[in-house]
Amino acid sequence: MHPAIINASQLILVGDILGAEKVLSDIADQHGDTALMQILGDVAPKDLLAIMREYDSSKESLLSMMVTPEQFARAVVLDKHYGERNKDKMRGMINAVIYKNPDLTSEYLEPIFKAAGGVETMADYFYGRLEDVLNFVMHASNTTTPLPFLSDDGDSTSDEIREFFNVFHSLEHILDKTNWSYTRSEVADNDWKETIWLLFHELPDEFELLIGELQGRVLMQAMRNERRSKPISDSALESLMQAISKTDDAEESAI
Repeated sequence: MHPAIINASQLILVGDILGAEKVLSDIADQHGDTALMQILGDVAPKDLLAIMREYDSSKESLLSMMVTPEQFARAVVLDKHYGERNKDKMRGMINAVIYKNPDLTSEYLEPIFKAAGGVETMADYFYGRLEDVLNFVMHASNTTTPLPFLSDDGDSTSDEIREFFNVFHSLEHILDKTNWSYTRSEVADNDWKETIWLLFHELPDEFELLIGELQGRVLMQAMRNERRSKPISDSALESLMQAISKTDDAEESAI
């Protein structure tokens, strides 16, 4: 393994992310971009992600410019393992890579969806934009119509939400009713809107997976809310009290 990779990994372990990036970038400065591209494949995905997570939009990251679609996919799906997650920052990191060359954006998106955990990662990418996304895929416009299940403070039941998706936001309905009168250049923002446009037009299978994941998350949250708000029956409460009593007796006996 190249000494620079070992050095960079050790610097990451002690928290010197900028130092690790410099070690790898120095390879390009000293031996050319091709030399850096040749060794990037040996950099551990977690180390590559650690560096790219420090992406600063005010400056260009050499690693973000050089990473291949497959290398990036292997790294970015690991983001969910970080305890301190900033999904807006994650979206910025992804955008920096997939839009470095607009002609290659789909080539970077496809491997992410194919990687284990990739669909979930891209759903995180759209975090906080669910209402915008669902409105956009239905109307292809910036008009945002409040969606009942996102604006009623949890009053909609999971059955009502499921029916809403089955009727109004089923994939078949979206594909049939979406009026994509906008061209890519008209929606280009190097962000979520352009990304959903590309998925719809160039990666329809991945688009379907994404919509399914986003809708599934809404339903799952509704079901969690229902479980929390459901009153405990008298029999369940009695069983719980008996279990607590037995635990207390066991502890006293042990003492």
